[in-house]
Amino acid sequence: MLRKNRLIWENLYDISEAEIVLLGVPFDGTSTGLPGSRLAPSRIREDFDLFVSGYEPGLGDLSDVKLYDAGDVDVVHGSPAETLKRVYEAVKEIRTGTKAPLITLGGEHSITVPVVRALAETDEFNYLCYDAHWDLLDEFNGYRQSHACVNRHIYELLGNIEVRGVRAGSREEWAFAKKLKPAKDPVYLSIDVDVMDVPTGTPVPGGMRFHELWEKIKKRKIAAADIVEYNPLVGHSAIPAELVKRLMLKMHK
Repeated sequence: MLRKNRLIWENLYDISEAEIVLLGVPFDGTSTGLPGSRLAPSRIREDFDLFVSGYEPGLGDLSDVKLYDAGDVDVVHGSPAETLKRVYEAVKEIRTGTKAPLITLGGEHSITVPVVRALAETDEFNYLCYDAHWDLLDEFNGYRQSHACVNRHIYELLGNIEVRGVRAGSREEWAFAKKLKPAKDPVYLSIDVDVMDVPTGTPVPGGMRFHELWEKIKKRKIAAADIVEYNPLVGHSAIPAELVKRLMLKMHK
């Protein structure tokens, strides 16, 4: 169910040696805005090699991190249900080979649900999301697997979630959000890049600045993470690749 990716070519190790694992999910089949986030995993990897410096003061150097790139889930663009099933199976397969922290590259935000579900079967964590939207709908246009429902279904799975950076949502979602409580560390961190003003298919004006977001993230203990909803068809940004680097360094043991 995985397609190997060769865009990152430095410091790659076997899965049994891995200290950080990357997984791509090139899928945007339920996107309600502009399509194109399916192209993000390959673009982030490319930018990782082209535009990201290896050293970060206080965090270390990428040369010290043993990275395993699992490649991309072999998605089915006409079937969100089958795609999300394959994401779940891919994460379970990775977990049979390593317990190293996983960073998943979306793709749209719906891919977070099967990643969290699979990891929750073996790992202990709470859930923290930075997003311009609540994503707390039970269903959207009659469809429960929409990216507009991701945080609602993770709430149902884990019992509580923390969502920060929200600037848009329905009346129903703002009411439901009153149930949410701060999540204790360690956390699964989900970053929907529309929390900033990064090219995305679902923009909301007035996003956080990169360093503002990072100052908040770096205080948390992160068990696993994803970066979703970056849309290279809308425009280019090296921020997602920079986030991958800093998360790798922070999560590196």
